[in-house]
Amino acid sequence: MRKLIVYIFIFLIASNSSFVQQFYKLPILIEHFQEHKKLQGVSFVDFLSMHYWGEDLKDNDGDRDMQLPFKTISSSSVHFVFILDNKDLLPVPFNPELPQSKIPTYRSDLFSDPNLLSLFRPPIA
Repeated sequence: MRKLIVYIFIFLIASNSSFVQQFYKLPILIEHFQEHKKLQGVSFVDFLSMHYWGEDLKDNDGDRDMQLPFKTISSSSVHFVFILDNKDLLPVPFNPELPQSKIPTYRSDLFSDPNLLSLFRPPIA
């Protein structure tokens, strides 16, 4: 059961990455290729070279061209998934009978110069 949950997490995280999301746009690539094939009779390699490796024709379909996969960079989110294997790392409920550890307090040794707060300051050398 645990492996299944890990595989589900991996699938969800991978499908949300921008690289995998570009593959969701493959039907748009095929449709746009068929549009160019009807209008200009180009092969698939010529279509790819026209849109990805060379100069695109001025055919007033720039918005449609930008919908193709790997034409724009989309932002993605970062996911962190933590799975505890060691049960000793889980928080322990409070028990007043157990001796409690003392938490050291923070004390700063950095003090500001009192001359900087006065109205009449000495000149800086």
